[in-house]
Amino acid sequence: MTTMTSAITPAPRAFAVLLGIAVPAVAFSRVVFAVIVGLALIALFFSRPWRDIIRDLWAQCQTPVGILILLTFVAWVPNIFSSIYPLRSFVAVSRTLVFVGVAAAFYSCLSIDQRLVKISLHAFTVMAAISVSFALISMTALPELYWALRLKGWVSQPIGTNLKGFSALAVLIVPVLALAGYRSSMAFRVATVLTSVAYFAFVWESYNRSAIAGFLAAAIAIVMAVLVQKGTKKSVMAALSGVGVLIIGVVVWLRVTRGFFLDHSPQGNWFLPVWLVDYERQIIWERALEFASAAPWFGIGANTINFVPGADAIIEGTGNLHVIPAHPHNWGVEVYAETGAVGLGALLLTIVAVAVKALLGVRRSGGLGLICAIAVLAGYWGSGLFNFSYWSAWWQVSFLVLLALCYSYVNRHFRLTTLRPQLGSSK
Repeated sequence: MTTMTSAITPAPRAFAVLLGIAVPAVAFSRVVFAVIVGLALIALFFSRPWRDIIRDLWAQCQTPVGILILLTFVAWVPNIFSSIYPLRSFVAVSRTLVFVGVAAAFYSCLSIDQRLVKISLHAFTVMAAISVSFALISMTALPELYWALRLKGWVSQPIGTNLKGFSALAVLIVPVLALAGYRSSMAFRVATVLTSVAYFAFVWESYNRSAIAGFLAAAIAIVMAVLVQKGTKKSVMAALSGVGVLIIGVVVWLRVTRGFFLDHSPQGNWFLPVWLVDYERQIIWERALEFASAAPWFGIGANTINFVPGADAIIEGTGNLHVIPAHPHNWGVEVYAETGAVGLGALLLTIVAVAVKALLGVRRSGGLGLICAIAVLAGYWGSGLFNFSYWSAWWQVSFLVLLALCYSYVNRHFRLTTLRPQLGSSK
């Protein structure tokens, strides 16, 4: 990994800071998040010559993972032509490809100089602490603060689920906080630990079960990383025991706190217990799979399932909940229904390839950056089985930005490309 000996110029420094504060800024609104990411992209263009950015992107496209990513997008193209809203599907697929490319460019710039990674991680920690403090205060004591920042005035109305999207990001933010605290001063480590605890408290307070599922998935993934790292028998048993206790604890908690759903849910042969996954969500998944049967190979069209005939039917006993309320709340079901078996298969193959490559990297080097990247990957795909639309732009970009930050921390033996130190150059 190349380490620059000259001073960091303003553009790269601004780029690193903006990238670091972007994702935690979702607490203040997704518009703020989008503006910060846009500014980071502008700073990137002032930090590196166009030809170097394009060269690195082309090099990444030629790696096995890069080829699989491109093949996935090729597999998604046919659904555009069968979609009832071709333009909508085209936008969903094409912007996802753009997001991946932008994140790859972010990664390549950060990877040039580890000082940029450090600046970005420090900025990330500060903003993460500010954001979760704002969220906790707004949710528990002073909702007026939330509404005032939304320009709604100083009103005492509870914020309800308005910050639930931000609480979902905890599964991505906490692993990066662990990375930020590694090899830092004791004071900074304490700050990252306290901030992580605050995020756990926020998830608990917001009762975000999809985030809890994401944390469980991340914990299991970390145990897998420990196993492949050839740890001692004692450390492996401790990791397995810890995850086992965590899973049992969460299951018991859900059974105790949600047991009343057994008496308030329609009788039926539910695939999963209704105290574990509510019957409404199971009906949504079932109907989405029924709609998928109309085009099982290439799908009904990306980001359109809520527009198919019958999607606006009301789930019995819910009052006004549609059988497809905007999206199926499960990325696997959604991608299958909208891009078909071919599209989902290509995506799953890419996910497996990325996971295997990361695990092999941990086995070889044991780098914390890779372990945190694995946790982010597992948290994103695990929580995504229960929350947002796969095509949700802010959710995709948040994941990709933090993944780029984790991978940029990884040592040179596991970088996607060989990069040249040309920050701030105009040639």
